[in-house]
Formats: sequence, structure tokens, C-alpha cells
Amino acid sequence: MTNIIVLDVVIGLVFIYLLYSLLATIIQELLSTLFSFRSKLLERAIFRMLEDGHLFNRRFGSIKAFFTKSDRTKGKTPIGSFYNHPLIKYLGEDKYNSKPSYITKEAFSKVIIDLLKGEKLQPGDDIKPFIQKSIDKGKFAWDDTPISKETLKYIRSIWVDAQGEVDAFRKSLEQWFDDTMERCTGWYKKHTQYILFGIGLVIAVIFNVDTISIAGKLQKDPALRATIVQQADAFTKAHPNLYQERISDLNKADSVYAKTTNKTVKVKADSEARAKNDSLINRGILLTHKADSLVNGDIAKVNGLLGLGLSEIKLTDSKSCKAWQNENAKFLWSGIKCYLSVAGKCLVLLLGWIITALALSLGAPFWFDLLNKLMKLRSSISTASGSQNKGKDEEKTTAVIRKG
Repeated sequence: MTNIIVLDVVIGLVFIYLLYSLLATIIQELLSTLFSFRSKLLERAIFRMLEDGHLFNRRFGSIKAFFTKSDRTKGKTPIGSFYNHPLIKYLGEDKYNSKPSYITKEAFSKVIIDLLKGEKLQPGDDIKPFIQKSIDKGKFAWDDTPISKETLKYIRSIWVDAQGEVDAFRKSLEQWFDDTMERCTGWYKKHTQYILFGIGLVIAVIFNVDTISIAGKLQKDPALRATIVQQADAFTKAHPNLYQERISDLNKADSVYAKTTNKTVKVKADSEARAKNDSLINRGILLTHKADSLVNGDIAKVNGLLGLGLSEIKLTDSKSCKAWQNENAKFLWSGIKCYLSVAGKCLVLLLGWIITALALSLGAPFWFDLLNKLMKLRSSISTASGSQNKGKDEEKTTAVIRKG
């Protein structure tokens, strides 16, 4: 194959990966809304801060925790005390999302200080002695819950660093929360990639997105290859700012949050978090429409051109299997060759699906960036090729004129 053919095949595959990655991402967002991934990940982060390490590893050791209902905030435990505080408890009061998906650092620091100082203070009381007493006893004064050993060590250290100043202590708590949330983002990306691989494998099977088969079709059929490249070019021109479009769509889903923040310049932490939690319902509805539009739009066009779908799979269309069906053929040997042929095709098909799933797990942003780069490269190659051909034509014309 020439370089331009190889490039076109790669562009075709990348375009297909992009379309199905968008679908996989939408499905992942739907699952995230349905199973409250964000609230569970936030719970995981808070648990990591307030509970000892061995409990964290035992309860959050697998991805299964994202798909099961959590009861870790019940009982007399630090995590239970935190989530049962009124400020946190009523951020996720609805049945759809029983725990908050967003907590501000100010809310976190207030809850921790409240748990330490207790609820028996009166206006004007100095809270320093109450916090010190809780740290010395190793218990939250709010509900007399024992503080986890490792957590107590850290709280005591930042209390000492703050020299007993409540404002400095509050800032240290907020910095602790921010640092943990940064790590939490990494956890989310890692688990999202695992989930995307599972979704990608299901999509590859349902739509029969076999990378090996698709590459073969693109290599052999110039007309098909050209059509797919044209569609890819049209898609990149129609969606030059795909990231901004996606953010805009999610902002529409977050209309409740937007309306809340637009009412006043400064929004209270609990109202802000509550608005974000409520917007997840709108997000799920919008994502469902986006998935339907994508499947019935660009994906349907590509599938029609490439003949994708489970109905297009042919495993027994071989000479061995046809001979096996012939009465005059040697039954045993033909049957063995037919089974070997089918097994080989199944393995190649499975490999093609797995390659597709791995590709989709990289996410739509990766493939969108790569597609744009490849389209620019193809455009530059085509321009250079056109200039060379023009130069050769001019040389031929000059030679004819001189000869004449």
C-alpha cells in the first residue's frame, strides 16, 4: 500500500473509534448518573481521610463498590458522623441520589470543626478548648464517636501547626480536602477507563465493530475508503470545538445549578452543592437524547457503509464447511476442517472486538485530537502531491513548446 492509502485506512479507523468512543462516554455518563459514581467516589475520598487504611482497602478494593448500594455511612463511625451532620445529610436528601456528589472545602472544614467542638457551645464561647479536648480524648464531641487512629494523628499535627488558631486550622483542613480531591480525580479517571473498556467491549459485540475486519475492508475498497475519509473530514469541520460542545451540553443539563449561581454573586456552599446534585437528573435525560442522536446519525451512516452488525457475521462460509454439507465428501475430515475454520474465525473476531474495546477505553478526546492531526497531515500531503504533479505538467508543456 502507498503512504496515502495507509493514512486513509488509519483515518477511517480513528474516525470509527471516535464515534463509538463518544457513544461509550455517553453511556458511561449515564451509568455514572444511574449508580451515583460521583457521590460514591466522594464518599471514597472522605472515607480515605477519616478512616484507617486497612478499612479503606477492604471496603473499596474493587470496582464493584461503584455498582453496589453503600451503607458505610451508617453506625457510630467517623464517616458516619460526617455524613450524618445536617450540612452534609440534607445535600442529598432525595431518593434519586441519597448522598451528595459535590461538597465544598468550606463545608468540609465546618463539619470537621463542628464534630470536634460539639454542639453544646453558646454564642461567644471560645471553641479552642473544646477542639483541644476532643483531640486529647480522641473522640468527636458532637456524638462521642472515636476518631480513627491515623486520622487523629493528622488532625493533631495540623492543629499544632496552626498553634491552636481556629482560622489557620480551618485553612489547613480545606487544603487537606483540596489535596485529597486532586487524588480523587486520578481515581475517577482510572476507574472510568476500566468501565469504558467494559462498555467498549459490549459496544464492539453489539455493533460488531471488529477492527481487523474494518481495516481489511478499508484497505481493499478505495471507494469505501474515500467515503469514510470524506465523512471524517465533514465531521471535524462540523464539530471544530467538540470539547466546548460537550461542556455546553452538560451545562444545559446543569441548568438548575446555573440558575442558582446567577441569582446572587455569592452562593452558599450547601445551596451550590444541592443545585449540582439536582442537575444530575437533567444530565441523564440529556445524555439519553445525545446517545440516540449519535446512534441514528453518524454511527448509522458508518455502519451502513461498512456493513457492521451481528447479522453480518459469517463463520461457516468456507470450502470446508460446504464440503461437509456435500454427501460425497469425507464426513469426518471435512467436519474437522470446518470446526477449525469456525474456531479460527471466532478467535480473530474476538481479537478484533478486544482491540476495539481497548481503543474506546482511551476516550473520545484522544481520538478527536488524533483525527484532527491526521486530517491536517493528509491535507498537507495532498497539497504537496498536487504541487509536484503541477510542476511535472508544466515541465512537459515547456518541453513540448521547445520541441515545437
